[in-house]
Amino acid sequence: MGRLGSFLLGGAIGAGVALLFAPRAGEETRALIAEKADEYWGKGQTWYDQGRSRVQESVAGVPSTVARTGDDLREKIENARTLIAEQVAKNAAAARDAINDKVPVAAEKINQAADVVRGRIDTAASKIKDRATAAADKDGVTPSAPAAADKIEPSAPAATAAPDPSGAPAAPSDSAAAPEASASDAAAPDAAKG
Repeated sequence: MGRLGSFLLGGAIGAGVALLFAPRAGEETRALIAEKADEYWGKGQTWYDQGRSRVQESVAGVPSTVARTGDDLREKIENARTLIAEQVAKNAAAARDAINDKVPVAAEKINQAADVVRGRIDTAASKIKDRATAAADKDGVTPSAPAAADKIEPSAPAATAAPDPSGAPAAPSDSAAAPEASASDAAAPDAAKG
């Protein structure tokens, strides 16, 4: 029992003792006690009813509060999911844009490197042709058929191909493989002489 309850109980006991020892007749005192007891009983019932109704109201409000809080949490979770999905979409778009910006630059560098390689192949083919012609002139051989070195054709300039959107490298062209075969054919007449 709390302090307030002890205080009220002590007050009620003190009031009862005071009535018992008051200078009145017994019948008057009993009537007064009965009257006060009824009065306090009515007040107690009123307090009890008020307290019970307050507790019932509080308990009745708990499910609606819980439901409202649950709905608020669901809404916040859904908002968070939406924000995350939007951020993922933005990041994917930014990555795609970055790739799209870099692919043409890389394709251009690859084409430049291919042009350099083609130029070196053409230079090598020209040197092989010159050496084969010089060797034929030195030996006094007059070929009846055109020399194998004449078969080597300079490479066509690199065509700028659009990058494959899938990111797969372009297949090598046949023109890059042809000079290598022709160069080996040009060396064959020299091997036949020796």
